[in-house]
Amino acid sequence: MMKHKILCLAALTCALSVSAASKPASMTIAAKLGNTRVIAAGMPGKALKDWMTRGAYNRWQTIYGGLIAPDDSSAIVADFFSHALLLTGREDAQSGIYAFYNPLQDNILLIQTDNQDPVPRIEDFVFMTGTDFRGETLKEKEYPRAIAPVGGDFDAVLLKNIADVARIFHAAFPADAKGTPSLGKFRKFADSADKVAANAALRLALWKRFTRPEANEDALAAADFAELLWNGDAAVLKSAFVFPGNDAVGADIYAALPERVRKSMIPALYFRDKAGTLLFGFASHLMPEMLVLIRQPKGGKPLFVFLPLAENFAAVK
Repeated sequence: MMKHKILCLAALTCALSVSAASKPASMTIAAKLGNTRVIAAGMPGKALKDWMTRGAYNRWQTIYGGLIAPDDSSAIVADFFSHALLLTGREDAQSGIYAFYNPLQDNILLIQTDNQDPVPRIEDFVFMTGTDFRGETLKEKEYPRAIAPVGGDFDAVLLKNIADVARIFHAAFPADAKGTPSLGKFRKFADSADKVAANAALRLALWKRFTRPEANEDALAAADFAELLWNGDAAVLKSAFVFPGNDAVGADIYAALPERVRKSMIPALYFRDKAGTLLFGFASHLMPEMLVLIRQPKGGKPLFVFLPLAENFAAVK
């Protein structure tokens, strides 16, 4: 199982590196949506206004307008698109069904697009929590484990959520479906703004502990890790970290990423448990399909985990 996943990881990352380094002359719809996602991560309010049809934007403003400030900024929406994976369902030259799923917020934005425009425009959408999309029920005062992890299996939780979301999405919107696609079956979640905002706000609140004065020592550790990631020297990474199963293939894969991706890696997750163990997650808004987890035990050598989040890796058993 582990060898199989490592092989999948290597093949997947190689493909991601190639796609990040060059753009085809004729871009696919998914590539266009991916480019717009990057814009939305930087300018969320303006991007959504330009990206949506007038009717869709008016409905967004009615339901989710409170998430975006008058200057078009939004920490919640920017964070969502910074780490959102793109899923593709039924599509043709006229219309298509897609989803942006952020495993760190555990929120999913289902969209139906008009594909006749040069940049596909969103004409319908449903924004909902991953918990609701997967049909799960949380107990009172229970938080999604992808946002507030309990135990040491955080990476497994992320991968399971992604695999389950992808499975449900493709079952609901198969690529070979006949007729015009529709988001109708998820319409009952069309006004779940409070739950979506609660997920995103909790994630950001946990991450922002990183900026508090009491976390200064941890911030210095994160800065040291960031420098190693930005330089991306495989030999240095292998010297600085230990690796799952003592297999340092993750260092080689990471070092092969395009420099512009490595230079854009910043802390995206920060947790400290009662034993003093630190867990950092580093991610790039240019390539949300991958995450670097660094676990620093108190008094021990840090563990480096290169974690592909793309659905075709998460689904590997």
